[in-house]
Amino acid sequence: MRDYLSNQRNVAEVKIALRIRAIESTLYDLFGKGRLHGTIHTCIGQEFTGVVVGKHLRTGDFVTSSHRCHGHFIAASGKWQGLIDEIIGNHDGVCAGIGSSQHLWAENFLSNGPQAGLLPVAAGVALDRKRKGGKHVVCSFIGEGTLGEGVVYETLNLDSLWGLPHLIICENNFYSQSTAQPKAVAGSIAERARAFGIEVFHADTWSLSSLDEVIGKAVSRSRETSTPGFINITTYRLNPHSKGDDLREKAEVDWFRAHDPLTIAVAEYSHYREFYDTILAEASAYAESAFAKPSLAPSVYFNDQLAVSGSDDADPTFFEVIKSSDGARVVQQLNDFYRTLLENDPHCFFIGEDIEDPYGGAFKVAKGLTTAFPERALTTPISEAAITGVGIGLALCGRRSVVEIMFGDFITYAFDQIVNNASKFHHMYHGSVSCSVIIRAPMGGRRGYGPTHSQSLERFLIGIDNCRTISLNSLVDVDRQLAGLVEVPGPVILLENKVDYAVKTFSPPEGFLVELRHGRFPTVRVRPEHAVPNVTLVSFGGLARYVADRLAEIFFETDMVPELIALTSLHPFDLAAVAQSVRGTQKVVCIEEGALFGSVGAELLAQLMECIGPGFRAARLGGRPLPIPSAPALEDSTLPNLSDICKVIASLKAGLT
Repeated sequence: MRDYLSNQRNVAEVKIALRIRAIESTLYDLFGKGRLHGTIHTCIGQEFTGVVVGKHLRTGDFVTSSHRCHGHFIAASGKWQGLIDEIIGNHDGVCAGIGSSQHLWAENFLSNGPQAGLLPVAAGVALDRKRKGGKHVVCSFIGEGTLGEGVVYETLNLDSLWGLPHLIICENNFYSQSTAQPKAVAGSIAERARAFGIEVFHADTWSLSSLDEVIGKAVSRSRETSTPGFINITTYRLNPHSKGDDLREKAEVDWFRAHDPLTIAVAEYSHYREFYDTILAEASAYAESAFAKPSLAPSVYFNDQLAVSGSDDADPTFFEVIKSSDGARVVQQLNDFYRTLLENDPHCFFIGEDIEDPYGGAFKVAKGLTTAFPERALTTPISEAAITGVGIGLALCGRRSVVEIMFGDFITYAFDQIVNNASKFHHMYHGSVSCSVIIRAPMGGRRGYGPTHSQSLERFLIGIDNCRTISLNSLVDVDRQLAGLVEVPGPVILLENKVDYAVKTFSPPEGFLVELRHGRFPTVRVRPEHAVPNVTLVSFGGLARYVADRLAEIFFETDMVPELIALTSLHPFDLAAVAQSVRGTQKVVCIEEGALFGSVGAELLAQLMECIGPGFRAARLGGRPLPIPSAPALEDSTLPNLSDICKVIASLKAGLT
């Protein structure tokens, strides 16, 4: 250790480590005095991991980190003033005070709090760098406690399969928050990575010359060979996990403090002691000045919209009559749409499970894409969380990415990536990044696939802020419904109905017209050609087609003249078009496959009440709140059917609802 500290060639790195120590000590003191809002996780004792990695980075390289990220951020970006501003919470912070301690951004850096959440995102950035060439490397810092997260292994698998220049750096400090390592990490840390054929390197923060050599070798190897690596660095944090949550023995902490490289540097080398005293005073003075700066104005933050909330600005009274199409089945229309997307955008990626030709995916939407676009249409392992993260990482690099989830039921595996990464990035990092990822999945029942392959999960998905949720129907051609997809700057969840894949575009029964209200995602209306409707039916997805095919039967069974509004966008939805119809009919039935509690229909009726006030009659119809059975008769009874629809309309007509 002392040979490294005394060597003039290492002065710059030692000074960066001392600056990190000074800044974090200042922040830790302020936190202890109650002057900082939120929480803080210092890396005091671990500074040299970030510093030495930063030494070996080049322009174009990228770094991700998690909650204990200050040292990594300063070493990678040098923006220590912006870090102090960020944690104090003023508008000069690197994220304008929005992200604070755990959520930092720079041109070459990203951190987020959830453990392992950024690993697949980093793999997506590494894929982007690999395709661009230039021998760049992406470094991801994790703690050994993170090894309990499954997405670590999904990412290691992808890194190895695709040969990504992704270097994962595990800071092994013996504790997962307050839990000692023997109770949190079983087996060998190194063997975890080796199981995926990834080379493992070992170092510690007390043998600094060896640490420099090992990190340099690992970074160079990943850079030159475009392959992943894993560095297991033994280290120790001298401060608590946060502040008052340290259960370690004092004697243990004192021993490591006495052997800490920076403690020794300040105690034994006068030039380091003088430098540390100077920058400690500098950090303290800057922090005091930072308290005097104003915070970001709420109006600025609130007005930073992603065009995924609010209704489209189109005239709700204007619907264009659409003639029926004699085109291909919906699955072929979708295949053509994604093929055209890849042809028109040479930076776009399409990734998904088991999509490689000749199979082309479970429902053949991706048929032929891996042959036509072998560098950008990639088959993936069964890893919903990781492949969604990869798509997000590609989007961060300015690429549009389409991620196929084999069954919509399995989108739950990707929920963390959608909620804590894709939907938050733009605002969390104060508009510095965008995330144009499209996560598409087949949804719905009536195929006999049973409880875990037939659910309709729209009610969970529409609650994700800053994420557009789209539900395709087969009432008009796919191109018409998705023309605005490339205009959305944020994440999109695109649901395609499994039953609709096999059908052609809807042709209305005699006496009915199909109309389209133009907007970014158009709303479809199927209405009687000559009669005046007296009940509004609202539906979406495959159930919209089910209802549309039975409009004549509904009329004969109920003696009510129905008008169907089929929503394409579910978040936000086209409230204006529905409200216009309900003002005329004074009766509305919302019909969906999912269970009703917290549903699309519940939200729609609440907003209708706010929009047009009381006076109209309303009812909701949905699937039973049970797992969807496979047996045909049971499945039909569980999901809304013609008999159910007619009964609800009849009760509405009689004023019983």
